[in-house]
Amino acid sequence: MPTALLKGAFSRGTLLSEWGRSDVGVEDDVRAVWGVEPLRGLWAQARDALEAAKPPETFRLELPDAETQRAVGELYGRPMWGQGTRISVSKLDEAVRRSRFALGLAEVLEILHERPLVRRQTAERDERRERTAGTLRAALAERGLATAAWAEPWTQWLQQYGRVGDDELPDVARRAAKALSALALAEPPEAWTSRSELAASVGGAHQLDNGTALSRVVLKAAALAHGAETPGNERERRALWERCGVTLDAVSATVLCWALPLVGSDDWSRGVRQRTALGLPTHLTHLDLRAAPSALVEAGTTIAVCENPRVLESAVEERIAHPVVCVSGHPTTVAVTLLQRLTDCGATLHYHGDFDWPGIGITRSLLTHHNARPWRMSAADYREALDQATATRTDLPNLVGTPLETPWDPQLAELMATTARAIEEEAVLPTLLSDLRTGLSTSST
Repeated sequence: MPTALLKGAFSRGTLLSEWGRSDVGVEDDVRAVWGVEPLRGLWAQARDALEAAKPPETFRLELPDAETQRAVGELYGRPMWGQGTRISVSKLDEAVRRSRFALGLAEVLEILHERPLVRRQTAERDERRERTAGTLRAALAERGLATAAWAEPWTQWLQQYGRVGDDELPDVARRAAKALSALALAEPPEAWTSRSELAASVGGAHQLDNGTALSRVVLKAAALAHGAETPGNERERRALWERCGVTLDAVSATVLCWALPLVGSDDWSRGVRQRTALGLPTHLTHLDLRAAPSALVEAGTTIAVCENPRVLESAVEERIAHPVVCVSGHPTTVAVTLLQRLTDCGATLHYHGDFDWPGIGITRSLLTHHNARPWRMSAADYREALDQATATRTDLPNLVGTPLETPWDPQLAELMATTARAIEEEAVLPTLLSDLRTGLSTSST
């Protein structure tokens, strides 16, 4: 960082008295243009940098949404992508000086925050950080969460990027810990709740709406717990909530089905069967399942479960009568609910997914929680698909992520880790469709 910038930040004591108060109109303009929500994180981090005992050359800034990316990019002078970036303090100073206000970074911060810059002493900074950490750890300990693997990274994130004021922290920490104790953070959810019900349990039906501080800190903990990226848009937030067993509503999440042999004589069952007769799949919502009869299929019914919608689509196109349920990636709460309803009726599930680590994780979950049988998910099936790709000169994507064990066939995980190639369901589609035509059995797994 340029020495002049540091000297300018602290040599005059307070710029508000020597400069800022001389032109109230300019101050108001600065606040109107730059005192907006998408830029608050930038200004807070910039102040932390200038006031640090040892000011850094750069600081990391989180970009939680498209609006923040746009606003920071326009100010800083380059496009912003992804969930975060590093900001050069000197370049930020240059950027604000090039603006129509022609002010330095220190002057802008004093106007926006209405207080002078004061360099913190290391001891004071460490004391505040420890006080914050103590508040968070106590809240987590009260809910039995203090020893969770994600707890310490979450605490560090909240200290640096949480944007929660000292006066708000105890209440936010307490509410967040209570909400987190109700989420599925280690295992797939066994029960589900709506976001509004969860919010009401921690203080109000809108406490967890998008944009609230509580929603932001709870989702960050959930992302850390599941090893996922911090959600940056509504689709990603919805997927993370559902992964934790929380539904945002009863109509938007769906599970895709084809040719379910429903046994009911009621209008609901007839309606689903009519769609099959017309050659149409059915998207079931939570509301649909609430309206469905308790008995869906006969005991012993064999149902294929796939990860990729292309498998189900192909079965529909060829009018293959075998029932198929598609989870479309990580199962949503409504998908898990349907699978549980089917197994409760005595149906047998056969699951096939992508040969990648997320696909293996889904397979493990369905085998563990729904007694599903692996369908073409053995080491021999993986080897056959590799050989087929080689014969047809098909490029396979690299296998990335954290390896997982495959208890149903330990050699599969070893072979996948050795070859380091992922195989998507579409690559083995002809084999899967052949199985569906002839009917799944133990011999086809």
